[in-house]
Amino acid sequence: MKIRIVMKRENKTIIFLASFVVLLSLNLYLNTVFARDVNIPVGSSTSDSINAGETVNYNFSSNDILLSISTNIFMDVDIEYENRIENKQIHIFINNSYPIHLNITSKETIGNFGLVKAPQFPNKGGIQYQYKYNCIMLVMANVSIENMIIRSSKGSQYGFSLDRQYSIGVYEPSSESWEILDTSEQLNVSNSEVYLETSLSLLNANTEYYVTYFEVINIFDNWVWVSFFVILFSVLVAAVIMISKSDYMQYLRMRTVPIEKGAHRLSLEDVLENKNRDKIIELILNEQGIHFNELLRRTGLAAGNLVWHLDILETYKIIGKKRVGKFIAYFPYYQKNPISNLDLKLSKSKLTLEILEMIEKEPGLWNNLITKKLKVDHKTIYYHINKLKDLNLIRFQKDGRKKKFFPNLDSEYFNKKNNQE
Repeated sequence: MKIRIVMKRENKTIIFLASFVVLLSLNLYLNTVFARDVNIPVGSSTSDSINAGETVNYNFSSNDILLSISTNIFMDVDIEYENRIENKQIHIFINNSYPIHLNITSKETIGNFGLVKAPQFPNKGGIQYQYKYNCIMLVMANVSIENMIIRSSKGSQYGFSLDRQYSIGVYEPSSESWEILDTSEQLNVSNSEVYLETSLSLLNANTEYYVTYFEVINIFDNWVWVSFFVILFSVLVAAVIMISKSDYMQYLRMRTVPIEKGAHRLSLEDVLENKNRDKIIELILNEQGIHFNELLRRTGLAAGNLVWHLDILETYKIIGKKRVGKFIAYFPYYQKNPISNLDLKLSKSKLTLEILEMIEKEPGLWNNLITKKLKVDHKTIYYHINKLKDLNLIRFQKDGRKKKFFPNLDSEYFNKKNNQE
């Protein structure tokens, strides 16, 4: 007896689709789990294509260099390492919506890239950043990159000291100095290695980004440095504080700003001549963003007394405050300068303010037009535009190939300005 098995067309279609999905999943799995290795002669370059879901290890075996790239989209890559670089390991993870042509060039120093002007090294507060890594990576893509993760094993064989702290820095030529990125240390449980990792988001198309590692040095941890800076501080800082405070006091006396004194009946001179308030002003000028608990500790005042003096200074618009996380941060108060209440250094940037006023008067300006009007290099204009955007003072709007700038009338600055008018 013969048995015929009749398979409906629908069942055949389902089986075919299921098989296709299984094969596709298996292919992606194999590409992800089993990385492809490419060996490259020292001092030479390579061009390659990377499929979505694939990881490729580029080995410069003669110099013990490993560059590993993983991506969720198709990529063409051009890679080059200077032959003096050795003992380096970097992993790059790229997540994007569109295919990319990525160029990566690594050199020993920033000077080897032939930049017209070298960036300033990062330095903030009691922290210095020293460049000892001897490898700077230039990254540039033909389209914007939504997210790029950079990871390196923190091993002595790769140029790191296990007992030191490191941060990844990025430099974009339209800025003036290296920007320090939040860099985390993560333990890989499987091999007990520590990884340094950071994430870069929204990298612009056809823009050069220089990336490297800096060693973090807290100069105040070393008693020799402490002694040096105590002497230097005693010689120089008094004059610096006097000048900065003098300029600020002169500004306060010359400005015209409406003040509602409320219950206070003090003159401006009465407010400024009080020793406790003078000390508070000095602290806020020197450490913009200082919070209440730190002021309490540094002034030695009782909490209620400090609140009283801060209220007077706020009432007379000598200082301003802003909530940052769990803390109340205090800043110098400027009426006409929307930037200085965030950072006193930026208050000296006349060009930033000039660009803001220009955009306010002529909404819809774009980079090239501002460049022609002010006769300033377009990269400089780009830097100040980004500064205004970061402060939420302007917004962008696409008009064909042009990116037009408009004042952000919903910002706190324009709301206060409109209320005063």
